[in-house]
Amino acid sequence: MTCTTEDCKPVQPVSPHHNHIKLDDGKNQRKVLIAAIITSTYMLVEIIGGWWVGSLALMADGVHMLTDAVALLIAWWGFQVAKRPPDRDYTFGYQRFQIITAFLNAVFLLVIVAGIIAFAIERFFNPEPILGKEMMIIAIIGLINNLVVFLILHSGDKHNMNMRGAALHFLGDTFSSVAVITAAVIIWQTGWVWLDPALSILVALIIGYHAWNLTRDATRILMEGVPAGYEIEAIKHDLMQKFPYLTDVHHIHLWAIAEDQVLISLHAKTDLAHINDRTLAEIKQYLWDRHGIHHATLQLESKDSTICATDIEGENGCERA
Repeated sequence: MTCTTEDCKPVQPVSPHHNHIKLDDGKNQRKVLIAAIITSTYMLVEIIGGWWVGSLALMADGVHMLTDAVALLIAWWGFQVAKRPPDRDYTFGYQRFQIITAFLNAVFLLVIVAGIIAFAIERFFNPEPILGKEMMIIAIIGLINNLVVFLILHSGDKHNMNMRGAALHFLGDTFSSVAVITAAVIIWQTGWVWLDPALSILVALIIGYHAWNLTRDATRILMEGVPAGYEIEAIKHDLMQKFPYLTDVHHIHLWAIAEDQVLISLHAKTDLAHINDRTLAEIKQYLWDRHGIHHATLQLESKDSTICATDIEGENGCERA
């Protein structure tokens, strides 16, 4: 096919990296490891201290700290594994490893939530004495721990979804610590030990809420659903508005390998003058700049091409534009 001088200019690459993956420089990984060590240390203090003072709420929050520490270690390991380059067997690399571990961690959290609630209900019928003053002191230490970890994580990369999510999670833990301190003061002054199992259920429900959301988001990625925040029709409309020479955009598949690695494949109809590498490069660059899609596979078709495809019901058919 012949081309004009403009069409024959060398096409600039979309990115020096084929899939636009931003590799961690090590700072996020170090911050996550430090946060995991601090959290693990306090987790032992809270579980042992909760057993000593007889507070199920403290022990429940200690188990919460355990899951936080495991999640942070998984995040650290995820950063480590994600550094591996794509190979013959894993051509997209190892980004999805973090999603698999997140899913398993979320399922584990839901099991723990069920156990805490069952134990708390039993405590309602068989209350035990609680050392309110000591419970308050341990909870104050927990508040300091959560604030320190939150500040460490918050100082990380604001554009990394894992770091933002971890920081937000520990901000929630900080509010939980305030609730435990409040309950400890009330128990210390009034002897209302029923507050302890009630607060335990509240903490369990908070954990369960985060765990359910994590399970849902991880499942969506593992099932290769359309990533949250994306709409196929909106992308199609945007492309046809941005590039008037596109007469149709169809056969769109949108999914994610990991939270920050979105992929798309699509067919686009245009005139013969625009079926070239320059058009491909322009569309790919726009998908990256406007929609944050890291890897795009495009097939350009002429207006008169015949399309044969399998629809979502499994029926085969051909149509001519």
